[in-house]
Amino acid sequence: MHKAIILAACEGILFGISMFFFMLDKNGGPDGLYSKELYKREYKNVSIAGGLDDTSVNEELINLANEYVDYVGYISVEGTSIHYPVMRDRTDATGYYYYLSHNYMGESDSSGCPFIRRSSDLSDDVLEVFAHNNRNGTMFADLMRFEDEDFFNDNGLIHFDTVDGCRTYKVISVLDVAVDGGEYTFFGWSNFPDEQTETEFLSQITEYGVVKTHEPVSPGNQYLLLVTCEYTHVDGRRIVVAIRTS
Repeated sequence: MHKAIILAACEGILFGISMFFFMLDKNGGPDGLYSKELYKREYKNVSIAGGLDDTSVNEELINLANEYVDYVGYISVEGTSIHYPVMRDRTDATGYYYYLSHNYMGESDSSGCPFIRRSSDLSDDVLEVFAHNNRNGTMFADLMRFEDEDFFNDNGLIHFDTVDGCRTYKVISVLDVAVDGGEYTFFGWSNFPDEQTETEFLSQITEYGVVKTHEPVSPGNQYLLLVTCEYTHVDGRRIVVAIRTS
């Protein structure tokens, strides 16, 4: 009897911790360390429009990677305030995603920091980058603007500068889906085993796209998915899907 009570109490505590981190997406505090001014100071030599020249990109990013062990690169979405470092995730003491509650310096911060999965590789067919949808407008809050078709058409470029070089992606679809809704079935995918699977992926992002490109997209690509919470679904996600162009 006592064991059952203790077990139930532990489960309740873990559920409460889980909901706390989920609600950070909606309630990210305005005083978090992720202010625009901090990024202007810390990244004054990094272009917010993917403009690092070939001679400086490796030195600049390698220095950051040497200073911050999980550093992967720097992401910028044109027409938005999304200009942030991207980290490789690790788990914190509770077993939850570390960079949901820490900034790129490893300091506790309710705003979190964009991150990729621990198991992700930059050469993957599908690279997912996660961040909070903070109500103070930081992290991936501006992904909500992509539901406007005019904004979608005018601001479709994403720059991702990594130690391997500068990448450019073009947005092709915007999805609002539930994690367990059954519509979109490619959560957590990294590589397509065959062309048929990639074709099914393209079919789903077209079918469930709130806004999408009118240009045909053929298989054989690398995709960047920017993922944050949205609140029209239970456990919903806004996913901005982009295709690598260079």
